[in-house]
Amino acid sequence: MAKPVIFAALAALLVGCGGATFAVDKAPPVEQSASALRATKVYQPLAVGDYWTYTCNHSFAIANRITKTVAIGKRTTYAFSLQIPSSPTKSARVVELLSNDTRGNTWIYGYLLDGKIRSFPAREIVSFAPVKNEHFDYPRPKHGTVSRLFKTFEYTNKTPLGVFWVAAYFESRGTHNYGYSLGRGVMEEDHGPHYQYDCLIERYVLHK
Repeated sequence: MAKPVIFAALAALLVGCGGATFAVDKAPPVEQSASALRATKVYQPLAVGDYWTYTCNHSFAIANRITKTVAIGKRTTYAFSLQIPSSPTKSARVVELLSNDTRGNTWIYGYLLDGKIRSFPAREIVSFAPVKNEHFDYPRPKHGTVSRLFKTFEYTNKTPLGVFWVAAYFESRGTHNYGYSLGRGVMEEDHGPHYQYDCLIERYVLHK
């Protein structure tokens, strides 16, 4: 296995450049080899052991990580453990089952709920070439729909690792948003309501 690439605040001199229905009008390409998937640069890297840590409002930390692979039919997905804060001391933990296609798009295939797989027809949630105001809605873990919208390309606020140019996706009527840097993953998150908690990347590790 190749040595992981590690980025931390100590290297801060490096600066980076609901209820809706679903229309089944997209489907992910057939699964390709791992080497073919790695050949495409993506906004959401996926490899077991990858993780991202953030400091929110300069006062508390959250972390997202990829814990393992999960097979859904013939598709290999990655268990992406996402921490969503509702206060400095309370968070929800959601485990999404994600996979990248050879075009560089990220798809969600379901969730792990108490260790059990809840799958559904794949939904694209991160596009390699998003269009402004394009919707990427997907099912919630149990009931309902997460409304997700690509808003724009923009710069993050200054993080301990610098400032990054990101693709910004807004969820749940602006309650949450995620800024994806190409090849790095999410460099800034905001959680609400009203973007109350601004969470800036402090460290991330990617396995190639």
